[in-house]
Amino acid sequence: MDIERFKQQHVQILQIIHRMRQLAAAGVAENASGLAREIRLMKSKVALHLSIENDILYPRLEKQADAQVARLAREYQEEMKTLASGFGHFVERWGAESAVGGDPEGFRRDCNTVLKALHRRIQRENTEFYPQVEAL
Repeated sequence: MDIERFKQQHVQILQIIHRMRQLAAAGVAENASGLAREIRLMKSKVALHLSIENDILYPRLEKQADAQVARLAREYQEEMKTLASGFGHFVERWGAESAVGGDPEGFRRDCNTVLKALHRRIQRENTEFYPQVEAL
């Protein structure tokens, strides 16, 4: 199964995470505008990625994959609901420059938690899930 677009979307999301880490390291308050912009960009990338996974990848795997890959797809889909909810709250709270600049330490704390979870999830998909999907 060809999943190149999913892998490319992961690359794009990881690039945003990298830029956000660089901006935060250079100063959250000083880079509040750039951080808020990256959050909004990441929101659109993550939303597109999840939509395509939920509408195309997971249903196809449910129908065409062997039982193990189908089970893994269901697990990943269920797990993503929790991560997506946390990410959504993060975007709501920190998607504006004034929010980021108004509480740099709160932003840094929340950002580390959410971005670490998102990064970890992408790495797991890249190393555990996608290789099995590609083998189909």
